[in-house]
Amino acid sequence: MDKATHVFQATTTAYITGEIVAKNVSYEDFLRGYDGQHVEWVQGRVIKMSPVDERHDALSRFLDNLLQVYLELTGGGRVLQDPMVMRPGPDFPARQPDLQVLLPESLGYLEQNAVEGPADLVVEVISPESARRDQIEKFAEYERAGVREYWILDPRNHSAQFWVLSEGLFYEARQPNTGNVYQSSVLPHLHISVDLFWRDPLPGYVETLRLVEAMLA
Repeated sequence: MDKATHVFQATTTAYITGEIVAKNVSYEDFLRGYDGQHVEWVQGRVIKMSPVDERHDALSRFLDNLLQVYLELTGGGRVLQDPMVMRPGPDFPARQPDLQVLLPESLGYLEQNAVEGPADLVVEVISPESARRDQIEKFAEYERAGVREYWILDPRNHSAQFWVLSEGLFYEARQPNTGNVYQSSVLPHLHISVDLFWRDPLPGYVETLRLVEAMLA
């Protein structure tokens, strides 16, 4: 991503994609009235998210297992899936990331039906209609909010983007190594082959456990 594109992403936050199902809804009413539904809240509007397909669901489940096992074996934390809301601050939209990771020091953000602060790591799996939202709108929001690491995975074309918040509070792209293995910044012992994300079938729980044990050996 070049500098011009990065600036465009960082300043374009008012554009709303998705079907608007309600307007002039307060954040409090959103939490009460739409709890557990596949929707997001942006500037008082409730936006309906598109249904996920089988591949999206399978990849999300695999990553949930991978991240949860990793946390259990390395000191704790929580992995939360859509439709858990994340609202990093009072001037931010309320999003429902596909996956969000809270390390132990961030668990104070977790309330009954929302994360009221920035997750340490967020993963979005792109659906056909969510590419702009994940790559532009949410990119800018997560960067400004201080989400320390952001993965954008696209099963349609087997592409993966990894962004890490720099000391200047801008996202910097991180690339896998020459063996196509990505090393997480937020989860320092987690290193995984990007090719594994596109395997069919994806690893089940037992294989995932062994993968994590091998990382930590």
